[in-house]
Amino acid sequence: MEQILIFISPSKISAEEFNLSARKGGQMGVRLKTSVSLSVFERPQGMPALFSGGTEKNIKRIKELGYDGVDLFVRDPFDKTTQKTLQLLRHYQLGIGAIMPAALAGEGLFLGDINSEIRKEAVQRIGEIIHLAGETDGMVSLGLVRGNKLPGEPLEAFEERFSASCRELLDLAQPLGVALLIEPINRYEINTINSVREGMDFLKRTGLPMYLMLDTFHMNIEDVDIGSELLNALPFTKHIHFLDSNRLAPSMGHLDMEAYYHMLNKAGYEGYLCLEALADKVFPDECAVCGAEFFKLMRRKKSVCQE
Repeated sequence: MEQILIFISPSKISAEEFNLSARKGGQMGVRLKTSVSLSVFERPQGMPALFSGGTEKNIKRIKELGYDGVDLFVRDPFDKTTQKTLQLLRHYQLGIGAIMPAALAGEGLFLGDINSEIRKEAVQRIGEIIHLAGETDGMVSLGLVRGNKLPGEPLEAFEERFSASCRELLDLAQPLGVALLIEPINRYEINTINSVREGMDFLKRTGLPMYLMLDTFHMNIEDVDIGSELLNALPFTKHIHFLDSNRLAPSMGHLDMEAYYHMLNKAGYEGYLCLEALADKVFPDECAVCGAEFFKLMRRKKSVCQE
């Protein structure tokens, strides 16, 4: 492989069993766990799934590169391909951070839709994914599936519908111990909860027992100071998509990803840093290798500093 330069229905698996398997092979001595995005199905153009298809080849490669887990794009949790992917993740001792139902948005299903029947189906389908997360100790993100407010519509009207759907999902998620994550997404993809501050304000305003999933790519568009907002939002944050300015691996763009890594480590963040990269314009494996090398370098620097 060409050297990459770094510039800085099978049986169900219980959450306890899945986690134990992942911990045996994971790098548990390292506080900041790393992961990559994996779509169970063949990803469509424009989906930020670094690995397309839950095949053994892909999952073995993720393990070889030293990642601790994956974020999963899932459409149908009951599909045989989904169940086979879970078996392979368990076999290769990889954990699951967030399960992402973004594919449902592609089907026109949104939690804040004006149409009550669409909201009802969205809740039902995401509810099925929540049960999957409960089996694997994963979390469920609510990004594009929250939908857009109508032109000229007050934000309060959209939030009332979206919050009602969230409460229904929380009724399913809380007994299973599944965290629901709000992902602030940039204005060019959605017109609700674009910035980290808007995400925090939504959680404070509604009082919903949910958390944030931050994404440094979106933050680079919407937030004035990425570092400050990462720290300000940390009490609300369970998961981070850790991407450079071009939505590729750290060191492939122009953001100071090394500074953000050490900032999060010093602040005590203990979740995953995930490469939910959009690798349409590069070879996905090149991006995955570049990310793996970046994280290895950060860990070596951390070890040197601790000596």
